[in-house]
Amino acid sequence: MTEEAHGSSSSGVPELPTFFDLLPIDKHAEIFGLTMHQLLPIVMSMLIIGFLGFFSMMATRNLTKVPGGLQAILEIVVEALDSFVQSILGKMSDKFLPFIGTLFLYILIMNLIGQVPLLHSPTTNYNTTLALTLLVFFATHYYGLKHNGPVKYFKHMLGEPRWMSPMLFPLHLVSEIITRPLSLSMRLYGNLMGGHTVLSIFIGLSPLLLGFIPIPIHFPFVLLDLLLAALQAFIFAFLASFYIAGSIGEKHL
Repeated sequence: MTEEAHGSSSSGVPELPTFFDLLPIDKHAEIFGLTMHQLLPIVMSMLIIGFLGFFSMMATRNLTKVPGGLQAILEIVVEALDSFVQSILGKMSDKFLPFIGTLFLYILIMNLIGQVPLLHSPTTNYNTTLALTLLVFFATHYYGLKHNGPVKYFKHMLGEPRWMSPMLFPLHLVSEIITRPLSLSMRLYGNLMGGHTVLSIFIGLSPLLLGFIPIPIHFPFVLLDLLLAALQAFIFAFLASFYIAGSIGEKHL
């Protein structure tokens, strides 16, 4: 969370003020062993989950054959996500659409919500992106084992050709356990944190007209941040689909 006077996080990185700064609470207090700054991404994540759940219930409570309003918006989103997942997972797309679609929408809203004054993007915290990555990691290997069985999945890890397995297996293992999770989590965190930091700096540098009207020199960075937010949500969902498709095997595509 931002400090009261300096507009920077406890780590010294510039951040915009949030609604936590307006609450009459001790900024250095701890709840369940977590500081206010550490609690902010958790609170924002819970609010986003609640919003997505409420929106889904409102959009699907009175389904009709001719959609209108929220149902029409939701159907457009679902059809677009279905086409995207199907392009990677083929006939298995129906099985993984709920997981990949939820990941995409959840990450997209988390990325975008930082543009709303006094709100905060949870994906600028590495704990959030790491938790999302662990979901993809366990889902990838769970479905790989489930669809192929332990023996066939192990053979998949050995790689082709078999005579190169002594060299390929350690590389494949390091990639699956370390490289992929680290790159997936750091890519999302680094891009979002960098984008929001640059935006915070330029907002702080914005001059004032007549002493109180800010000149929005940061506006181009707002547009760049919006593009970055959508792009990173897409990349995360794409890589999650790609990893799952690879673990299942080509015969399921």
